[in-house]
Amino acid sequence: MSLPLHVSDLQVSTPGGRVLLTCSLFQAGPGETIGLRGPSGAGKSTFLYALAGLHPAMTGHIRWGDTDLVQLTDGARAAFRRNHIGLIFQDFLLFEELSALGNAALATSFNPASKRRLIVNTAERFLKSLNVPADARTVDSFSGGERQRTAIARALAHDPAIILADEPTASLDRKTADGLIEDLIGLTRAQNKTLVAVSHDPHLLERMDRVIDVEDGRLQTEAAGV
Repeated sequence: MSLPLHVSDLQVSTPGGRVLLTCSLFQAGPGETIGLRGPSGAGKSTFLYALAGLHPAMTGHIRWGDTDLVQLTDGARAAFRRNHIGLIFQDFLLFEELSALGNAALATSFNPASKRRLIVNTAERFLKSLNVPADARTVDSFSGGERQRTAIARALAHDPAIILADEPTASLDRKTADGLIEDLIGLTRAQNKTLVAVSHDPHLLERMDRVIDVEDGRLQTEAAGV
């Protein structure tokens, strides 16, 4: 399923009313890769999480296909994320008591039985390609790089149409990071997904179709590549 993105008149605020980010217009098509760069605190992650419907105080429109996340209830937003979005968080958000496969295949818990084997197989494939240990160890013994690679496999296991990544290469060695970049971009283009990634990694940004600068809570200039 392909989901074009159209953002208009977006404003993201704190619960107390302080404006964190504004965006008058932003669009992205299926198969497109987009990087977000800028200094810490500029609003990059705020915009990324808004695209996932994770901010409670938003006005304007964030349309993925025919679905406007701003207009949905919290429950409907959560359902949309489960079905269509793969999120790669900077702080991993893994279940410490589970193995790498247990974490990567979490989507089996909210998908019908007919899809569970495919999710497990896909999770295993990404764990293998990312060189995550296949033993029964729980992730509480994993290094930061192993945790990041497990989180990436989890985000991709349910075949999402949208991939939203917050510093996906930050905890990886250069060789693994470069392999991940190739996998993410290849998957996005081959399967007509949409990839939006916050990153300070020039190796990642130079491979993006577009790079958007974010400063002081506003989307600024954009360039084709870096």
